[in-house]
Amino acid sequence: ELVEHIARAKTPHTFVVFIRSEDSQYFRTHRNIEVRTTDIPHYTFREQLRFGAELKRANLDLMHFTNFNFPLGYRDPFIISINDLTLLHFSGRSKLSRFKVGPMKRVMRAGAERSLKILTYSDFQKNLIVKTFGVDPAKVEPIYLAVDEQFKPASAAAIEDLRTRWNLHDPFVMYTGQWREHKNLVRLIKAFKHVKQAHPGTKLVLVGKKDPAFPIIPETIAAHGLEEDVILTGFVEDEDLPLFYNAADVFAFPSLAEGFGLPPLEAMACGTAVAASQAPPMPEILGNAADFFNPKSTRSVAETLTRLLTDGARRKRFVKKGFTQVKRYSWSITAAQTLAAYDEALDSLGR
Repeated sequence: ELVEHIARAKTPHTFVVFIRSEDSQYFRTHRNIEVRTTDIPHYTFREQLRFGAELKRANLDLMHFTNFNFPLGYRDPFIISINDLTLLHFSGRSKLSRFKVGPMKRVMRAGAERSLKILTYSDFQKNLIVKTFGVDPAKVEPIYLAVDEQFKPASAAAIEDLRTRWNLHDPFVMYTGQWREHKNLVRLIKAFKHVKQAHPGTKLVLVGKKDPAFPIIPETIAAHGLEEDVILTGFVEDEDLPLFYNAADVFAFPSLAEGFGLPPLEAMACGTAVAASQAPPMPEILGNAADFFNPKSTRSVAETLTRLLTDGARRKRFVKKGFTQVKRYSWSITAAQTLAAYDEALDSLGR
């Protein structure tokens, strides 16, 4: 979406976008954008050596690394996106993942110190980056994301078709996202056990790929006797995700940390009431349009979900607030602010 909206914007610049071949289907041809395929695995020595050499041959005036893992040997002007610092605090469950934290932090620090500008997703993340790496606050630019156009209210027929295909005829609370420690899914499942007492017919639907690295998710479901009540969908096609949002009675977002947090905004755009963690930056992003809970309290999560499921008028109020909140964000604004950051960096170089 960002590339598409940059292509539509009025700008004197031309762009080269480096992608992997598996992502080529998502990029269209534009007069001012050249797409180059570079099949180099992320977080590898090949990325450090080969990708850096390829960028050097491209003879760019400015490079934008859209993730922190840039080639350390790259010495031409660049800006970098440090979207969040979650990896430094929630590194994963394997010893290998924990072993990578030190090198990742060193790469992040090098990018923060050597870049002309740092782009991030929220004011909260800006302050965290400044505190962690000691960079000038003026160097860090928070630029919000936006919701794709496919997330919108669906027809009753389309929602009923999804319910039939997935056998979802009961009311349900929805979550979508990765299985990661900071996503706080174990607490959500435990809280749902209490929700069932007030709403015995309600299901919890976890939408997205199952992750064998996190057996604690199905283990928690089994330990609380919720095998018939918590549905693990596995992979869901992109066109079905908006329908899941539409069909859900409540969307739950229990994260302990996020860079931005798109799923609750996507739910709002589809007309679904959101219960969300009060951990930053969620209040910054969601404003007063979500029913917030303490993500470290099972009781708080359960009470908030139960209240929304029980009180139809309250749900409608949050649905209305959600439609208003999501209008604050647009890809046109995101593209314009990103282009302004490019111009500022180029001006500092006298180009």
